[in-house]
Amino acid sequence: MSEEGKSIVDRFARWLDENFGFTKTILRPAPMYSLKNPSYWLGALAVLAFFSAGIAGVIMLQYYEPHPDTAWESVSRIMVEVPFGNLIRNIHIYSAFSMIFITFLHFMRNYFVVAYKKPRELMWIVGMLMGLVTLLMGFTGYLLPWYALSYAAVGFGITMIKHLPYPLSNFLEYLVAGYGTDVELLRRFYVFHTVLLPAVLIILLAIKLHIFEVHGITESLSRDLPEEDKKLVPWFPHVFLYFVILACVFFASIVVASIIYPFGLHEKYTPGVVTIPMPEWYFMWTYAIAKTEFIEVLGETGFKIFITVLLIVTLLFIFLPFIDKWKDKHPSERPFFIALGVWIIIQIGLMTYLAWITAGSYIKSEHAVLSIIIPTIIVFTAAYVYKRRIMKPPEMVWEKFAKLRATTLHTNSKTYVWNSVKLILTIASAGLSFRILYGSIFEGLGVPSTILGLALLTTSTLEAMRTIYSADLELGNVKKENWLGRWLKIG
Repeated sequence: MSEEGKSIVDRFARWLDENFGFTKTILRPAPMYSLKNPSYWLGALAVLAFFSAGIAGVIMLQYYEPHPDTAWESVSRIMVEVPFGNLIRNIHIYSAFSMIFITFLHFMRNYFVVAYKKPRELMWIVGMLMGLVTLLMGFTGYLLPWYALSYAAVGFGITMIKHLPYPLSNFLEYLVAGYGTDVELLRRFYVFHTVLLPAVLIILLAIKLHIFEVHGITESLSRDLPEEDKKLVPWFPHVFLYFVILACVFFASIVVASIIYPFGLHEKYTPGVVTIPMPEWYFMWTYAIAKTEFIEVLGETGFKIFITVLLIVTLLFIFLPFIDKWKDKHPSERPFFIALGVWIIIQIGLMTYLAWITAGSYIKSEHAVLSIIIPTIIVFTAAYVYKRRIMKPPEMVWEKFAKLRATTLHTNSKTYVWNSVKLILTIASAGLSFRILYGSIFEGLGVPSTILGLALLTTSTLEAMRTIYSADLELGNVKKENWLGRWLKIG
């Protein structure tokens, strides 16, 4: 095609490439399938959130005073007196929160798609270290406004450090808190949050980016990937423009959230005043486990067991590439592997909720045990049923709908969109049913609530089966006279 026949965007992209030489860099082309699924770019979005929080944080550093007598007041001045100060502060907070949340999604996504197998073992380990540094940045940043809540939460964190094995506990306690004065504690957290941890994260990011450029994007696990989706596209302008769109949507969401739901200023910490420790949401699940009754009954021993188990689980995940020897990567061949990941997500959600509703009191042992046992039975029973082929869909649900989109979206888009909406509503209804049933068991909501929860759970389960079965019919995976179809009254 002649230069005159190209669009203005194509001509502008070519002009940029001629001047900057984008396509002559070491950046690898990306497969087309990665541009159809934003989950491939969660790591990049986490990096974007890091720099967004960093830029807003650097602006606030011009006005923040890291001293117990003036820290809270300086944050108050940023909110009230500095032009757009409260907006910048909220952009910093929302960017930091989204960085932690996206990092968790990135971790779970890579776990489910087995993105740590050879030759990406080192990339996984570096990514795990980056995740731990991200959590430490959240931990240190929580103290800087000098809230009573954050001071109590940091005290709980330091208590956890004290229960680590000797001499690691003594070293880390001195590294974090120094000789124990508030001035030194705040100064050290300030240095960690603004200098040391960001520097470590940037170094790890550079290492991971190098490994990423060597090995490229992880392969798709879909067994029926169209040849067109396997084609490589140059990173500029295709991948570049795709990520620019994602970045614009992300930053717009941060700004909108900062304007509509701004964070207030909590009560200032006053020495001698006892406050209930309440960690931020991303650490609340550990707080819930630590304040269960059976941990309290065991006392010092119980807390040490909790810390030891947490440390062992962390190390197991860091070195997972050398532990998982299963050759097949496809999730359909690893049901217990998938079940473990789902179980972890459910447990973190339940423990976070328990910590939130029981603030200031211990979690009853029976509630904690039931919160562990019930999801364990449901999730691993489902994995066993799947493994024994008692009930096995022809393919994974997301593959099924990816195929359905490819075959019917251009001819019957309304049906495809409606089926997708129904599946989302069904998942939401299932979540609501679990919340109602949980309230009936632990909060005494009564028999009517139990009946309502069971009805919602039954309805959502049947509707999910109906939606998935309808997709199978569209794709020709099953026949209409199938017993399941007759039972669901389809066709």
